Amino acid sequence: MKLRLGFLLSAIILAACAHNTSTPTSFRLPSWSIPKGLARPVTLPESLPEEIISETATPFLPVEPTPADPQPIQLAEGGCCSLPMWSQDSQWVIFLDEPGEYASAGLYGIPITGGESTIVNDQVGVYSKSRTLVAYPEAGRVYVERWADGTRWAVPSEGRIVSFSPSGRFITWAVGSRSIRYPDVRQSTIWVADFDGKNAHEVITVNGGYLIGWDVGEKGIYVTGRLGPSMPSGIWHVNLETSAARLVMEAERPRSALLSPGGSYIVFYIALSSDLEANGLWVVPTDGSPGIKLDLFGAYRWRYDDMLVVIPLEMDAPGISLWQVDASSGEALQLTYPELTSISIANNDWQISPDGRQMVYLSAEDRNLWVLRLPNR
Repeated sequence: MKLRLGFLLSAIILAACAHNTSTPTSFRLPSWSIPKGLARPVTLPESLPEEIISETATPFLPVEPTPADPQPIQLAEGGCCSLPMWSQDSQWVIFLDEPGEYASAGLYGIPITGGESTIVNDQVGVYSKSRTLVAYPEAGRVYVERWADGTRWAVPSEGRIVSFSPSGRFITWAVGSRSIRYPDVRQSTIWVADFDGKNAHEVITVNGGYLIGWDVGEKGIYVTGRLGPSMPSGIWHVNLETSAARLVMEAERPRSALLSPGGSYIVFYIALSSDLEANGLWVVPTDGSPGIKLDLFGAYRWRYDDMLVVIPLEMDAPGISLWQVDASSGEALQLTYPELTSISIANNDWQISPDGRQMVYLSAEDRNLWVLRLPNR
């Protein structure tokens, strides 16, 4: 049984830059099309902190000194893991795995200090930020389950996968025009409901676009695309109560948009535009201030609300380097040098910890998870 990684990837991890290299063949999970039934709650062992399911932790600036040229530390072995995520206290790496024939497939965790992996939940699905809720398909329907007590609710998404708002209070899904093959012109209606499926309603229909994320306070969402035939393409903020829309930035086909942790900025890229000057990596403030085009282009993740980490796409470079970019000015600062810090990432599979201090990634060399302490520059 093999997991449809592309299906889960778009819903489970924030990221979303499309880059290459193959998927580890040793990583297997049950297919989403196979009903799993109601999962039995798994009791957290004492070694796993309660913070792993807490919604209250917030990122903070690093204050401890870090090495100028840090070295990655291997966290897992045996090609066990993929799609790594972080606990909210940044002390555990969480991932999907099926360890063996006699072990349950599900969500596992390893402390950043190393050690054996520990099962967190045996239900494969899309989790809320707090890991207290999980959405999964069964027999043509989608259910949201509170895994602590096994209570679950069928949601009216007609089998379409859902995603959670940051607080877990709401879910969203998209209903697309299946007769149109090309995503750049396909209509997609965004729906919002309470986490248990109640109060479901349409919010907005976008043409050639998608949901980016939620604003602070969860009063509105950010989407891409056109909101009507005569309206410009770009990034929009949509009020959930009134459906009133505000253009954040006009942009033709913005790709892989990521909202910053505090909701202050959105980063995205434009490719194959007829306006050659528009092609590249962009950062735009969500308050409507002008966006800036970055000098770098490559894979990206947010480190803090106003700081971005970019891995430049450099065909002739001796290896991977990490750069930190100030979202307000576009100023870039090199964090690591390939001659001093060797990093090899498979499948664009890497994530920055919530506190901004560390990065976990899937190694392209040995298909294991490694952790790198990010320098303070």
